[in-house]
Amino acid sequence: MMPTDHSRLGSRGRTAPAVLAILASVVVVGGVAFLALGRGGAEPHDESAHAGSPVYVCPMHPWIRSEEPGKCTICGMSLVGRNPMDAMSTALPAGVVALSASQVTTIGVETAEVALRPLVRTLRVTGHIAEDDTRRHVLSARVPGRIEQLHVKSIGEYVRAGDVVATIFSPDVLTAQRHYVERLGAGLIAYPAAEVAAARERLQLLGMTEDDIAALEESRTPSAMVPARATADGTVIVKNAYEGQYVAAEDALFETADYSRMWFLFDAYEQDLPWLQPGQLVEITSASFAGEKMVEAIELVEPYFNMITRTAKVRVPVTEPHFLAGDVHVYVSHHVLAQGRVQLDAPQVLTVPRSAILNGGTGPVVYVDVGMNAYEQRKPVLGRFGDTHVEVIIGLEPGQRVVTRGALLVDAQAQLSREAEGHAMP
Repeated sequence: MMPTDHSRLGSRGRTAPAVLAILASVVVVGGVAFLALGRGGAEPHDESAHAGSPVYVCPMHPWIRSEEPGKCTICGMSLVGRNPMDAMSTALPAGVVALSASQVTTIGVETAEVALRPLVRTLRVTGHIAEDDTRRHVLSARVPGRIEQLHVKSIGEYVRAGDVVATIFSPDVLTAQRHYVERLGAGLIAYPAAEVAAARERLQLLGMTEDDIAALEESRTPSAMVPARATADGTVIVKNAYEGQYVAAEDALFETADYSRMWFLFDAYEQDLPWLQPGQLVEITSASFAGEKMVEAIELVEPYFNMITRTAKVRVPVTEPHFLAGDVHVYVSHHVLAQGRVQLDAPQVLTVPRSAILNGGTGPVVYVDVGMNAYEQRKPVLGRFGDTHVEVIIGLEPGQRVVTRGALLVDAQAQLSREAEGHAMP
């Protein structure tokens, strides 16, 4: 048996207590770390202690925040410093988004005042030039007979009131003239004055004018030829008469239209009807008279609304429908296409610029400047749309300022802020 080395045993005996002490300290530190990890890995953050210190936030993912500059752990973008007010934007009321001064500058936010002002709109329409049907006339045969001669040969000829358009052979007129001449020659002794007057009236009913009767009284020669005369100035647009044709009394021979006054007709959609009213001026142009324009006033907005086309007719009389071709006055042809430009206005209504309106899926949205680079979302009720402004019915007040430039980016920031609230750590 070998002798025991007491010196080595003594050394090992002295080392054991130190080792145990080291192990105990490791256990304590590990327990503290375990408790810290179980509580979230850090002591609770005292917001009040750092209320004045800057907070760095990712512009694309606002819930990524840091007290020191760095990179976003999601997209890698540089974190942007925000002031304490911006850092607490999640505590703002619902619908309000706060931006930093740098964000306002970068986005280029601009605002405009909500104010009472005239609402102006330019309405452009397409219609056509039509005849004024109140100036259409029908020339009918007043006696039965046969057309011996036509003085108007074709459609498109212009006639004046009193011009002879056809000559009709009528035995009935011949008989009536003989009857009148006989009584006129016999005098009042053979025939009473009333009978002579009745015979004369019969000639008038058969279409003879005062000049025709006067000529008959002078010549005392009855004739079966009756002149058919135009009753008004106009252009022949319908011709139903031919030489040798037999006609009955009241048969339509011609139709004429007076194109010295015409209509510009166009269809107005239902959203445009509240703007239109008689008296408004319309600037009329057409390819058929290029370079020329006519300015006339609306005469009638028809009360009848077409349920199929969802439109109503608007009538604009054109008093002088002609244009100059060199030194010649040329009348506008009817049924040609034309364009109209109507300047509409609604004086003194509450308006905002059209650029302030965002058309979201839940209705129009605007952002109101509430100060300190904060903007509140509003959903106003809108009325009529003008060229540059929109009428506000409910939801805004005069004097408020709304975002007109950068509104889309402000809205995107508001959506990101709402998304950040949804991703916020408990």
